Amino acid sequence: MKLNHLNLITSEVAALAGFFTSHFGFELVAMRGKDAFAILRGADGFALNLMAPGKGEPATYPDNFHVGLFVGSPELVHAKQAELTEAGFAPGEVEDLARGGFKSTTFYCMAPGGILVEVGSSRT
Repeated sequence: MKLNHLNLITSEVAALAGFFTSHFGFELVAMRGKDAFAILRGADGFALNLMAPGKGEPATYPDNFHVGLFVGSPELVHAKQAELTEAGFAPGEVEDLARGGFKSTTFYCMAPGGILVEVGSSRT
């Protein structure tokens, strides 16, 4: 089984699409409505759909909800954190974590529309 797509609700469809295309290599496949629905595709074919909430509905998620993206090495985590800082985002500090026997180098960043993104890499 393969995870095919993820649908995120955001009040900032165009800005969030720009975040993922500019900094994480997604391709914008389609933008529909007045920036109300975007289809992005990752290099591996994964589809990331971004939708505006229904009229009068908030775009909210539970505490600690986030999207996790992995890069190839801890050095790339540091480079991505620096890139996002340079682009005007406010990513958190890079941390070395150990959770459930899995070690990673990780940071978190709030993306447009209030979507929390984790960037990490496994480490030995």
